[in-house]
Amino acid sequence: MKRSALFVLIVLVLAAAPAWAEGPTAAKAVAGTEDGVTTVAITVASKGDEVYGVNIKGAKMEDIRAPKGWVGISSGSSVIFRTGENPVKSGHSLAFTIQTSEPSASLTVSFRGKDDAVGQPVNL
Repeated sequence: MKRSALFVLIVLVLAAAPAWAEGPTAAKAVAGTEDGVTTVAITVASKGDEVYGVNIKGAKMEDIRAPKGWVGISSGSSVIFRTGENPVKSGHSLAFTIQTSEPSASLTVSFRGKDDAVGQPVNL
């Protein structure tokens, strides 16, 4: 009886473990303004899943800069950054840069793993 109760407890703990894992996070820093265009750095960090994609929405994008090994495509008020071989690994972070004429606009950052979405979107 004690073994079966212990087994059930272990199974419940293992099933709940993914819920305890922290997903990716994002932070915004305004780097500077020149000619009405502001440079904003979005730093993405991971404490669990590797991040292979970052989507940023909310401000009119004038220009973007991707870290080494990443590509970015922007259209209007959104940008998608992707990589195949240089993900944000657990315990590490990368900075993505956007230039916008709307520095105070609310940004929403979402994350993708190798195949599916990971974590929850972050509002900045």
